[in-house]
Formats: sequence, C-alpha cells, structure tokens
Amino acid sequence: MNRSPLRRRLFQLTAVAATVVLVLKAMVYGWQRQLMHRLQRSVTDEDHIACVASGEQLARLRPLELAEASQLAHCRRVLASDYWVTGEHQKALDLLERLVNSPQMAAADQLQLSEWVRQRRDRAVEHYRRGELSTAVTLLQDLSDGQEPQRKTLIESLRIRWNLNQQLYEQAERLRTEERWWEAFNTINQLDHPWWRAHAKPLQDEIVTVTRALTGQGVERDGHSGSARHNVPLDELDHRVRIHLIRSMDSWQAYTQACHELGGMIVNYGPESVCRR
Repeated sequence: MNRSPLRRRLFQLTAVAATVVLVLKAMVYGWQRQLMHRLQRSVTDEDHIACVASGEQLARLRPLELAEASQLAHCRRVLASDYWVTGEHQKALDLLERLVNSPQMAAADQLQLSEWVRQRRDRAVEHYRRGELSTAVTLLQDLSDGQEPQRKTLIESLRIRWNLNQQLYEQAERLRTEERWWEAFNTINQLDHPWWRAHAKPLQDEIVTVTRALTGQGVERDGHSGSARHNVPLDELDHRVRIHLIRSMDSWQAYTQACHELGGMIVNYGPESVCRR
C-alpha cells in the first residue's frame, strides 16, 4: 500500500495547524500590545474607566508587570471612590473588593471596604425599620460573601422578626374581632418593630380604650386566660336565677335580678357578661 498520499495529507494538516497557532499567537500578542498602549494612554489621560478595563483585560492574558499592576491598582482605587460618591455603591464595592484581593492591596483599602460594607448594612437596616423589607433584603443580597460573610444570616434574622411582628398584628386583629380584649392587649404589646408599631397604633388605641373601660367597670384581667371572673357567690347566684325562672322570668331578666339582689352589677366583658360587686 502506498503511504505517500497519507503522509502528505498529515504533513499538510500539521502545517496548517502550526500556521493557525502562529496566527493566534500573533493576534494575542498584537492584542496585548494594544492593551498595553491603552493602559498607558488612559493613565496619562486619567481615564480611570478605560484604565481599569484595559488593565483587567491585559491581566487575563498574561501576568502584569509591576508598573502595570500598580497603575491598575491606582485606577481601581480612584474609580471605586468616584462610584461611591455618585451613588453607584455596588460598583464601588465590587471594584474595591477586586483591589483588596490583589497583591497591590494597601491596608487602607481593606479599611475602606469594611467601612463601605458597614454603611451598606446600616442603610439596609434603616430601610427595614421604615417597613421596606424587600429593599433591605436586596441591598444585603447584592453584597458578596467576601464583602459580608454573614449576609445570609442577617437577611434571615430580618425576615424572621418581620414575619413574627406581622403574625402578632394579625393575631391582635383577630382577638379584637372576637372581643377577647385582654388577650389582644397582651399580643399587640409584643410588637417590637418600629413600622409595625406605627401601623398598629389605631388598633392598639382601640384595645387600650376598651381595656381601660373594662378596668373602670371593675373587670380584672385573669392572669391565665384573660377572661373576666364573677366575684359574687356563684352557688347563691345560680339559686336565685332558678327561683326567678320559676316565676316566669326569661333567663336574662332572671340573671340580672339575681345579680342585683346580691349587690352586684352586670359588667360586659367582650362576648360575655358577668356579675360583680
């Protein structure tokens, strides 16, 4: 079998592959040269955006020279500060984090990053206290794990506290509807979130007004269930009620008359009425 055509074909393919490699190397080298010139020009022009872009692209192609790395660090530092001043906080944080993770990091860079993260965290908490839970969560979620390692825990704690206050408010509303005033009073006083406290103020005022009125009528709070208690002898009260029922009074008239005879008065407590002296 004649192997010459096969050998020639392999030789041609090898030559083509070598040519492609050389072309690619030339293209990469040419692109590197362009990026080097762009980096130098942007430093001269104080174009920090172009400086960071060209420097980071060049770093992905080859290790930077010491001077190039120093120029890139300077541009990152200045551009991050510019972003922060103009309100582009996440861009500033991400850029400064890349600087902190580079060999050109200075101690001041780490301190600045920590301060900006603290301000972002404080801003998130401020939104949360104003009732803007979703905004607070977004601000914290945008932080990287390197910027705020505890962000997931913090977000979860905010959500838990928010949900607890929401459940307490809804429970107080339900207890108000059921006229279980003392239980509603205890529940609404457990709110500990500023926004939910303000939101619940009308409901709280209503509950406080009713419980004060009940207290003025002599209705005390039961330490266990919050229900009102009779303080007249129940056996005597029941006996007198049965007597009046025999005399053809209806049940309410019999109960009222028996209470008065024992020196008591009818006090309305939510859905029930009690006889108290």
